[in-house]
Formats: sequence, structure tokens, C-alpha cells
Amino acid sequence: MQVRWEYLTPPEFKKLAKEEQICILPIGSLERHGEHMPYGTDALVAHEIALRAAQIEPCVVFPHYWFGQVHEAAAFAGAINFPTRLLLEMLEVLLDQIAHNGFKKIVILSGHGGNTHFLDYFAMSQLDREVDYTLYILRGVGKHTRALGNLYDTTPGHAGESETSNCMAVTPDGVVKMEQQIYEEPILPKYDLEKALPGVHSGLWWYAKYPENVTESPSYATKEKGEAMIQARAQDVAETLRAIKADTLLPTLQREYYDRVRKVRDGE
Repeated sequence: MQVRWEYLTPPEFKKLAKEEQICILPIGSLERHGEHMPYGTDALVAHEIALRAAQIEPCVVFPHYWFGQVHEAAAFAGAINFPTRLLLEMLEVLLDQIAHNGFKKIVILSGHGGNTHFLDYFAMSQLDREVDYTLYILRGVGKHTRALGNLYDTTPGHAGESETSNCMAVTPDGVVKMEQQIYEEPILPKYDLEKALPGVHSGLWWYAKYPENVTESPSYATKEKGEAMIQARAQDVAETLRAIKADTLLPTLQREYYDRVRKVRDGE
């Protein structure tokens, strides 16, 4: 079944949007993943998971969205790092446009760890305006992913074994170039600011730990490990999509919240 927004014809699009009323938006980033991986890794992986999930639980999958929070990666060539205000505005307008096309529920699936706090803040900021759709941001792992147990030989991390394996699974052979992994493994944190300055947080926390933007032991990666993880995550996302389709709680709470905001504004 065709689910990719960019591949759907108008009759297919209208039918799927009307019947399912849900669109999933895979968000990643364009940033350096060591010397051996493509810049688009995060969105490529998220998009593939979304596509597989949509084959299990039908919905429309938006094209790769490359623009996430990558302030910590701006020190490396290849990163596209938008100003914060623009980043928020672009995502807000995009969601409005998706809703304009008939979707009542929009699901964000992020493939970039650096988007976590950005999306948390974005979700809170959306309470300031009244919209005719409900936003769901996926996080955590489900039972299928947990069932894999110790799939990886090393701790999952940025551009390490896990992410390299996942990228191998979703890209053509030869895109990931292990011969270009030049750093001595395991790649461990250089500085831990939480230990160096207890009780202090800085935007440099990630750069302090991994100044080359790569972690652990990428050489342990295999396409087979990545395939197992991508499929498990797709199953988990599909089950979440099913729950979101059936959800009436968040839309109800959203309407209630809007009503109370209007009453405050009207002096009631």
C-alpha cells in the first residue's frame, strides 16, 4: 500500500486522509555523524521506521523533514542549524499545512536525540494558540524493541554501533563507509561537565563529552542488527499509531483547555 505523501496521487491521498485522518512526520537533522556516516542519518532512519509502521497501521507519511535542533553540531561542516525562532516557526507552519490537508491527528517521530528538548518546548508553546488538530510526539521504546534485549555489543550512542547499524539497514550498500572510521575505539567521553561542575548545566555538555560527534565503537555495527532494530521499532510505532487513532482523551482535554483559555480572555 502506498503511504508516502510525495508518491500518492490525489485520489489515493484524499481516500487515505479521510479514512485515517492521521499523518506521521519523521524529523531528523543534517549533521555530522563521525567520518563514516551520511549527514542525513537521523531523518533517513526515522522515515524508514514510519514507512514500515504505516504498512502495518495505515496513515500518510510525510517526506523526510531534515531540520532539527543541531546547535551542538554547528562546529562541524555539513550541519544545517537554523535560528531557534525560525526552527519553531517552520515546524508550526508545517503542522498547520498538514492539518489544512484534512488531518486531525499529527504524529511526530524524531530520529535525532538533539530534538528531544526542542520538541518538548515546541509542544508546550503550541498551547498558546488554538488549532483544529491534536499533536502527538512519540518517545521511548515499546515492547518489541525491548524484546531485542542486548542486540548491540556496546552502549547505543551517536554514530556508534547502534546508529551505524540502523543506517546500514535503511541506506544502499556503500553509503556507510566503515573504512573512514578513523577514531580509536571505544570512543569515550572526554569531559563530563556534571562531574566537573556539579549542579551546573551548559549547552556545551554534549561537545564536552564527544568533541568529534561520534561515540563508542562503530566497528561493531552490522546491517543485520540494524534491520532487527528498525523492524522492532516500526512494530512499536504501529501499535502506538493504533492507540492514537482510538484516542479521545487528548482531543477532549484540548477542547476543554481552549474553552478555559477563552473564558480567561473574556474575563469570566
